Amino acid sequence: MVADDTWVCLDALATAEDAVADEVLGLASEGRLALVLGDVPPGAEAYVVPDAHRLDLEELAGHLQQAPPDVPVVIAGDPDELPGRAPGAALRDLIEWGGLPVRDLRADPADGPALGRLLAALRRGDLLAPDSADHSLVVVPCGDDAEIVVRVRQLVTDSIPRVFGAGPGDILVLTPLQRGAAGQAALADALPGIDVLTAHDAARRQAAAVVACFPGQAAGVLSRALVYSCVRAATRHVSVVTASGDALPAAVRSGELRRRITRLGPLLAAGFEI
Repeated sequence: MVADDTWVCLDALATAEDAVADEVLGLASEGRLALVLGDVPPGAEAYVVPDAHRLDLEELAGHLQQAPPDVPVVIAGDPDELPGRAPGAALRDLIEWGGLPVRDLRADPADGPALGRLLAALRRGDLLAPDSADHSLVVVPCGDDAEIVVRVRQLVTDSIPRVFGAGPGDILVLTPLQRGAAGQAALADALPGIDVLTAHDAARRQAAAVVACFPGQAAGVLSRALVYSCVRAATRHVSVVTASGDALPAAVRSGELRRRITRLGPLLAAGFEI
């Protein structure tokens, strides 16, 4: 039997799917809706729905329903980042539907800043090696998860402050695990005064320096989106501290992330007539 609360959740999801499809199709028929991959520059003469890759269907529907009449609407986000925790991946569904104009504003600089080049490489499935002349990216291989804690402590108390002049408030430590030798709890205990989060909880966060930890215990949850999101949180420097060996570049190459399927794609494809 299906519990009553499960039916309530399914009913709410179906209502949100219908609402998003209805709003999208209506705005598209008026020629008022477009997609932007990346961030919309300030001052755009449009109603902007930002961070759409993290929004659940109910949140997206709410944003679209609040759009003022006769104003262009832009849904903006980065489909290569980690999605939110709720069911569905609405931004990806909208891109794959193909019924809206799409503009990619994400930088792909061949000779630009190292972090920009790293993000562009990650989108292609490549994990760039550090450039010895540029300290923006450092990779620190570790023999096991316990060594991760030691190396991270060294980075945040000595290397990063010395090279970049960054204080504790400028540093963000990320890990995909909550427990374990290099999970969020262990790292937080070892790094008082430093902001330590699991990677999924870092949404909308940025810091000058990010220390991205990939424990060996996390090999089964590594993905390109996870690595990309950790790098995306940094504005000046990323240290990748890893005990996952070949599992990390393999996850970046494969790009595998469990597909999230809802009715939104079929609703859009059928013009909301199913």
